[in-house]
Amino acid sequence: MILLDQNRLQRILKRMAYQLVETSAGRNIDLVGLNERGYSVASVLEEHMTKEINIDVSLHQLFVDGTAETSGFTRKNKVLIAADDVIYSGKTMFKALNHIEELYDYEDVYVAAVIDRGHRKLPVEAGIVGVEVPTKINEHVDFQLKNNKPHQVLITKINPE
Repeated sequence: MILLDQNRLQRILKRMAYQLVETSAGRNIDLVGLNERGYSVASVLEEHMTKEINIDVSLHQLFVDGTAETSGFTRKNKVLIAADDVIYSGKTMFKALNHIEELYDYEDVYVAAVIDRGHRKLPVEAGIVGVEVPTKINEHVDFQLKNNKPHQVLITKINPE
């Protein structure tokens, strides 16, 4: 089942970009996209924030599979935003935030996710959310990319083995 088509997904990302700018109160931002899909989300957010709203954003990618790249953070920016496609248990976001050595240098740290499924196992909350979708445990949210850009979001059932 299609949860978000490309047009709706783009509107949600644009709204999230405006919310992030309001939340950051005009301060410079380090925007970190997690893994491949989170980075694609972050790059679209960065486009909206820099071109349409004209705010200074430094875009970074962070892989949380043990090969974390945390170099390149400016330390001059006051706000850190960690962006991902889907937040579920909170484990990926928690790992990512633990990889950022400069975390304590920021005045504010925010989590942004396009889809919030609920079902947290760790105390991580997404402050900026595109859509809250209370899914069942046997459902999977498939956030699809096309040409490295967010394309659509599907919900599929996982067959028990």
